[in-house]
Amino acid sequence: MLVRFTKNPLPAEADTLTCVRPDGSTTSMALRRPGVLPHEAVHFVVEDALGWHDALFGHVARGELIEHVSARLHGRNGQWAKITQALQSEALVECLEADQWGGASDPAEFAQKLVTACRRRGTSPPDITADELARVRIALREFGAAWRPLPAGGSLERTFRT
Repeated sequence: MLVRFTKNPLPAEADTLTCVRPDGSTTSMALRRPGVLPHEAVHFVVEDALGWHDALFGHVARGELIEHVSARLHGRNGQWAKITQALQSEALVECLEADQWGGASDPAEFAQKLVTACRRRGTSPPDITADELARVRIALREFGAAWRPLPAGGSLERTFRT
């Protein structure tokens, strides 16, 4: 699935995420600008780097509308209660965003933060090795290095492997 992140002009309150599935169907949503990278961009990097297919982008790739999936994942209504990987993904994204804002923590400290974030969501922490965490962090840096210099109207396209 083609995933396009478009940087909108600064007067706009959000950027744009568009997903184009292999069958040609599309789904789009506004991207919040809460920090260093758009939240859904961090989801993309995590889920793609770890090969996770039962979280945000996996559900979109299977035909769901991105706005509906995002609302379920970020809402407090418990609709994701039985989808462990989706909950783990959200917890992992939260921890990685905290790293971006405050500096990367060592793998042991990061693992403890991840356990805490997963407990808040009522799920077990994912089994992520220090090497996998390092791979995700590198992928985030690479994404950020491509995203930050984009001019208004510029897009960054990636493929989510299904």
